Amino acid sequence: MITTVFQGLVNWFIPQHMADDLHTRKRVQMFIISHIFGPIIATPIPLFLWSADPQPWPHVLVLALSIYGFWPFLALVKLFPRAYTPLAMASVLNLSFAILWGTYNYGGTSSPFLVWFVLTPLLAFMYLGSTWTARIFVLAQITLGLASLYGFYLFGDFPEHIPVNDMVVAGLLSALGANIYVFMMAAYYSSVVDSQSELIKEIDRHQYTLKALTSAKDDAERANGAKSDFLAKMSHELRTPLNAVLGYSEILLEDAELDGRGEQIADLQKISAAGKHLLAMVNDILDISKIEAGKMALHIETVDLGKLIDEVEATGRPLAAKNTNSFVVERGKDLGMMRADATKLRQAIFNLLSNAAKFTQNGTITLSAKRTGDWVDIAVIDTGIGISREQQQALFSNFSQASSKIAAVYGGTGLGLSLSQNLCRLMGGQIEIESELGAGSRFTIHLPAQVDQTMPLPTEMPIVPLTTRADDDFLNDAEDDAVKRKVGHAGMNGHSNDHDKRERVLVVDDDRNFLELAERLFIRENYTPICSDAPQSALQIARTVKPSAIFLDILMPGFDGWDVLAALKSDPVTADIPVFMISILAERSKALAAGADGIVMKPFDAAKVKAALAALRSTRGRNRAANV
Repeated sequence: MITTVFQGLVNWFIPQHMADDLHTRKRVQMFIISHIFGPIIATPIPLFLWSADPQPWPHVLVLALSIYGFWPFLALVKLFPRAYTPLAMASVLNLSFAILWGTYNYGGTSSPFLVWFVLTPLLAFMYLGSTWTARIFVLAQITLGLASLYGFYLFGDFPEHIPVNDMVVAGLLSALGANIYVFMMAAYYSSVVDSQSELIKEIDRHQYTLKALTSAKDDAERANGAKSDFLAKMSHELRTPLNAVLGYSEILLEDAELDGRGEQIADLQKISAAGKHLLAMVNDILDISKIEAGKMALHIETVDLGKLIDEVEATGRPLAAKNTNSFVVERGKDLGMMRADATKLRQAIFNLLSNAAKFTQNGTITLSAKRTGDWVDIAVIDTGIGISREQQQALFSNFSQASSKIAAVYGGTGLGLSLSQNLCRLMGGQIEIESELGAGSRFTIHLPAQVDQTMPLPTEMPIVPLTTRADDDFLNDAEDDAVKRKVGHAGMNGHSNDHDKRERVLVVDDDRNFLELAERLFIRENYTPICSDAPQSALQIARTVKPSAIFLDILMPGFDGWDVLAALKSDPVTADIPVFMISILAERSKALAAGADGIVMKPFDAAKVKAALAALRSTRGRNRAANV
């Protein structure tokens, strides 16, 4: 209790601006404690001198005033906190004066009070620290004090108020007081050192913990990088066979529909649906891994919110009708334009609509859009099974669903909501949920009307000169082979054999199975495909054939698609030929920045081919980008 009260008193005297720094606070605490107890410890000396000196006036009184003059320094520090340093210097000078005054009047150079002079540098450094100012000050006052005593010794006489032989008691009191004072200061200084040692040990422990955390962070980053690489490679490996599954199933489905083979149509539709479902899962996993790795880029554009809702409505209405649900669209006034990534926003809305249609039967699904100031709210409301508050806690986690029972009944991977939430957060917003079990759900996409470009677009690819050893014989052989295969397939499907009238398109990909599929798809669209699995020859083929468009795969060994694109755009003969990049990754921004006219996502199906070619026709003669 006493210790607490005393510590509170000491802290009360410490200036506020010095209390935050640990070392400064310790020095001020030393100053205050020494000034509280110093005069008390030295009190026996003036009392003894007053009683032993037959004529104590005025030298004993001057000594006493100097000793008790330390107490006013406490009030001065409290009143003038910014003047701590000059007040500490004045206190040290006052101590030196008291010691020298007592030494001069009682014993001179043989005075028992001279032992106190050792305290002046000790206290000065405790008060002021070991700055150069403190060092010069201490050295100067010690030198001047001792020089003054020695000058009196050489050129004057010391007064003899009390004979030296009668000052034994004064010497004992002086030695006792000085030792008590030093003991007290040393004990306090020892506690400071101990506390600093504990602090240093704590710092060492924290540094060790920091090193361990840094090491764990590095391991986690390496593991995350390995995971991202693994997912990207696996995504590519999965999409390659999926490309063949979806492409050939669509070709076979078209043939079956033309021939009226009903049983095969149903089977092929199941194959196509299963392939598309697997492709959606692969896409979601890849998108989530890109977001977690900070590599997901935004393509910010001006979006007509009304038209976007129209597009979503066209897709959402048949989706809702599958479970005999009614579909309602509510539009707020003045939806206007917004700046956002339309593809990612549309993807998030479709995910919410898909979930609503899945978990609602014979009910109502409502799509609501409104604008409030600088924010846009797009809500999907359903009258389905609802979600309890406990289940909502982990609803936006990867591979998480409301419950295992729901997953068993309705299926799904638990990636849609997590991906949608991450996409909205990437655009500066979020998805909010309101739901009760058995009473339906409301998912609201809350986005700023002006989405910031949080991630910069990839820089333009450098133009790399592309050398090739391809010659006309290789070109003619490749074209003849393509034409022969085209003619044979066209004859089976009832197409005209007059391929010379068809526009030529160049397809470059290292996967020969993909080239065969692309060839059949382009023939169906009444084009003459020229296919090559040698990217080194792409420039020479394009210069010779001058195709209407070039479809160029990105991931190829040796010269990849970016190198070929750079070479095509740097050559004056081929610079104006539209180029569509073929990719398993959504790299539209990078493709546009590198000079491509658009990007076609794998798997390569008829719908994407038609869309790409339609965009090509609509932009012919203009250098305008199209995204498919």
